[in-house]
Amino acid sequence: MQTATKPPITSSDRDDVIRFLKQLSIEVTDRSVASDGNRAATAYFEAELQKYGWTTTEQLFDAIDWSDGKTALRVDDGTEFEVFSSPYADGVEAAARLIAVTTLEELEKADTSNALVLLRGDIAREPLMPKNFPFFSVEEQQRLIAALENSGAAAILCAMVPNSIAGGAYPAPMIEDGDFDVPSVFMTQEEGERLMPFAGRQLTLVSEGHRIPGKAANIIGRINAGAERRIVITAHIDAKKNVPGALDNGTGVATLLLLGKLLANYDGPFCVELVALNGEDHYAVPGQITYMNATNDAFDTIALNINIDGVGYIDGDTAYSFFDLPADMKEQAEALLLQAPGACEGIQWPQGDHSMFVQSGCPAIAVTSNWLLENMATQTITHTPKDAIDVVDPDKVVSCALHLKRFIQAISQ
Repeated sequence: MQTATKPPITSSDRDDVIRFLKQLSIEVTDRSVASDGNRAATAYFEAELQKYGWTTTEQLFDAIDWSDGKTALRVDDGTEFEVFSSPYADGVEAAARLIAVTTLEELEKADTSNALVLLRGDIAREPLMPKNFPFFSVEEQQRLIAALENSGAAAILCAMVPNSIAGGAYPAPMIEDGDFDVPSVFMTQEEGERLMPFAGRQLTLVSEGHRIPGKAANIIGRINAGAERRIVITAHIDAKKNVPGALDNGTGVATLLLLGKLLANYDGPFCVELVALNGEDHYAVPGQITYMNATNDAFDTIALNINIDGVGYIDGDTAYSFFDLPADMKEQAEALLLQAPGACEGIQWPQGDHSMFVQSGCPAIAVTSNWLLENMATQTITHTPKDAIDVVDPDKVVSCALHLKRFIQAISQ
């Protein structure tokens, strides 16, 4: 069995990673699903893989993009409040009375017809899962969504309590759902407190957000496509709207592209797939659903999924989390990944694309920065403008790709 020495990092590999990251997080300014930038990113990914000799396939699908525009909330005496359009919400222009609620029970009892309904306190403690999210739902949240849709409200105002589920952004939207048709905006918890004295008064809300139907695609690169068993290596290529997304998840895509170069001459028994999934940060996860529907009953041909998301943060180790690995594969992973310099075993975290493989019975390895796992509740980088190239150590991305290459070669013997 091979041992986990540190592979040499060449200037060529480092320069490639920097080039990939600059293209994805600087040259492309918006990788949100179905945007022009998103299509540019997937076209770039496909072209780079083709340079290395990989056979590529596009999985096209329909998706909703969104634009925000002007948002304003004011009282007739001129007092204004800072609010933001909820992603994927329809626009609204309404003058209506303000009603505040703190619990679901209050909402269900209140007369909210044609009102501006302020959600604050307990009812606004966490973002709502999209009502049609395909992988799981929360019963209490479904009840809240139904109550809001049946409220007759002119619009929903969400004074969000800070919450780690939303990533690093604050305020974060409570409602991010293109299937939810009541207009909504969001604000900080503090701005909601400032708004409270105006309960019962008439306020005017203007939000110019609108939905944009569009197209997007997953990109799949294959080598040794005729093999019966597959190693599927994934990273989501999309990012939140107008966020650089260097760490989330430009580094994952850069790792895939470097693996495309490093594995260009792979001659093992597996088909290796490099998959840029498109939708992890989109309310409807459309790329993931498209991939699952196309795979159908073929998940049993997948020997392993490796999902890369958030690797390469400037502080801490690279974390490898194992999910149901066969004994021989786990032994190789422990020797070649966990024992590698700058690596550690991560906790089993569900918030990534590896989950759909695990739920389908596939062994999986999820790769990320251990700093993110340890600081998820308090970090303020992901889903914000701070997620830029300067929070990434390119050498860690290169090292991750080199160790994954060595591991793939080992399990292919």
